[in-house]
Amino acid sequence: MEEKQIREEFDTGLTKIRHEIKSQLVRHGFFGIVTCVDIESVDHVLSGSTISITVKGRTVERSFSRQDIEGSRLRVASAVLSGIISMVEEISK
Repeated sequence: MEEKQIREEFDTGLTKIRHEIKSQLVRHGFFGIVTCVDIESVDHVLSGSTISITVKGRTVERSFSRQDIEGSRLRVASAVLSGIISMVEEISK
């Protein structure tokens, strides 16, 4: 049960991050594809995710730690928000 709850917090954080990315893209007049690939350590323990944004054939990606993603489950802020903003700025150039 505890593992399921931990995964739920991680997935909720990813959902919030995806929503924030889509919101940032709309502000720049873009529509894009957001993909997330889980990063697992050698012990098969979830350690984070690599998030990619593809707009008009251009792709940018950043990796975020599990703690950053789970910390975004209520509100996307700090390092994750800065990363999202820089990704969107990079893809809009």
